[in-house]
Amino acid sequence: MVRDRIQLGGVLSPWRRLVVAAVAAAFAVTACGGPAAAPSATSVASSRPSSPTTTASAPTTADRSPTVPPAPVPGGLLAYGRFGPNGTHVFTAHPDGTGEQALLPSIAEGPRFSPDGRRVAVATEDAHGLLYLALVNPDGSGYVRFARPDPTLSLGCGAWSPDASRLACEGWDDGNPARNGVYTVRVSDGGGVTRVTTSPGGGHDVVGGYSPDGRQIVFVRGINVDDERNTLMVVNADGSDPRVLTDRTVSMGSRWSPDGTTILTEANGSLLLVPAAGGQPSSIRIEAGSAVNAARGAWSPDGTWIVFSRVTSTGEDIYVMRKDGTNLHQITDTPGQDEEFGEWSVRAPAP
Repeated sequence: MVRDRIQLGGVLSPWRRLVVAAVAAAFAVTACGGPAAAPSATSVASSRPSSPTTTASAPTTADRSPTVPPAPVPGGLLAYGRFGPNGTHVFTAHPDGTGEQALLPSIAEGPRFSPDGRRVAVATEDAHGLLYLALVNPDGSGYVRFARPDPTLSLGCGAWSPDASRLACEGWDDGNPARNGVYTVRVSDGGGVTRVTTSPGGGHDVVGGYSPDGRQIVFVRGINVDDERNTLMVVNADGSDPRVLTDRTVSMGSRWSPDGTTILTEANGSLLLVPAAGGQPSSIRIEAGSAVNAARGAWSPDGTWIVFSRVTSTGEDIYVMRKDGTNLHQITDTPGQDEEFGEWSVRAPAP
């Protein structure tokens, strides 16, 4: 069952619309109604929540030749969003699928780890239904929610600069689409809002991430929130020289590889690798017993593995695999709920 609208705090979140449109286009199934309204995201967590959480299933390995031993899954910590009937919540788990925990008791989505793995940026809604930034430690402590600096601009922030001083955000204003584009903000206080791009025609510029040297930002430019004909683009961090990276249309995701050579994106149910210098994308062929429709990929810290959502007509679950499509491991197994926005931290929290 694929939803045509995802709600955060009971209010439609444009930050999710391109993802939903891509999934609906891939499967062409009948959409059902959105989830019920969820509580406001104003709770402050000082420790791991004690509420029950869904236990992740044991990892499942894809079919492979018996002569090729399975590769051990790297360490660190995964984070992802779960979209269920009670709203959107962020969870963490070990990369082998064990130890799942709710990061926050309140509604949040879009987790992104800081470069050193010590903080997680999440998106929350305020009382006016507009999106902005909160930070939390990977163990759920130290929650800080910043006051939104603009009265009408939503900012879905998550892409950390390599020095962790700024976050790149997708910005949009429902009352004035001419304001839509990429923005950056200071991590220290959520201020210093700086515009980087202007999205033409009221579309959305969906941020993927900074280049490893911090000089550029990769993003996907959508014609509108319900269109699949999106363009993979790169812009200098100061807003100069926006340019198309490939002439192939893509879906929503875009992530720079840790070595700076490749952009991970997606199209038509496949993960794509695009040379960062420009060129022809190549699809990742995932070795599995059945067809795997993949979306929203992100790199492991060393760039050798990928965490992503496996999409089916009944929902989405988090998987990890090597970047060549081998050694597939299932992380979540939650029928009736969807997991997306998978992230991979460089470190696990201290016990």
